[in-house]
Amino acid sequence: MALKVFTTESIGAQRNHIAIYMETDPSEDRGWLHHVTGTILNGMDYTPRQTPDPEGLPEHVPDSKKQIGIIEEEDLERFREECCLAVLPPRAQVTLKGTRLYPDIPLYRCTEWLKDVEEMAVRKGIFKPL
Repeated sequence: MALKVFTTESIGAQRNHIAIYMETDPSEDRGWLHHVTGTILNGMDYTPRQTPDPEGLPEHVPDSKKQIGIIEEEDLERFREECCLAVLPPRAQVTLKGTRLYPDIPLYRCTEWLKDVEEMAVRKGIFKPL
């Protein structure tokens, strides 16, 4: 069965947080959120979780849920292993004083991680375009 894949944003303290949402149970408005959590001070971790449709959550940014493709149900684990676990989550990149640890390397946050995961899933044929 083909499942819809979206990007979605939630309100963040200094910037919004972006994630991939897969609608695995449309009749119940439930699915899986694939994202990294943490900060560029401490580093981030890949933390997938089951969730209601993000549009129903109070932290959801209105009109931010955008369908980016579809995935076959049998490719869900492949997506997790070959994309989400293959792309390293953002590491610690600043000190408590805000000094950059790697000044010659652009900051890498959840948005950049998500873009790399999405591009890998498309390249491997896991995400099918609309």
